[in-house]
Amino acid sequence: MKDKLDLQSLSDDRKVKIDKVGVKNIRYPIIVEDRTNNIQNTIAELDIYVELPHQHRGTHMSRFIEILNKFHK
Repeated sequence: MKDKLDLQSLSDDRKVKIDKVGVKNIRYPIIVEDRTNNIQNTIAELDIYVELPHQHRGTHMSRFIEILNKFHK
């Protein structure tokens, strides 16, 4: 089996910055504090983006969700 070339690890000589790259319309269960009931369960609708500097070829968008899950309490 031939090894696949990892394009993200290569340098990009074009020097083009991407202003916004990410994941849209994530529905994620959260708990928020409520003045009368103390807590309230709801669904957040999230858009998660990063700026991609010209020296980076891409981002691992699955890590956005990993980070979100890491801070879920």
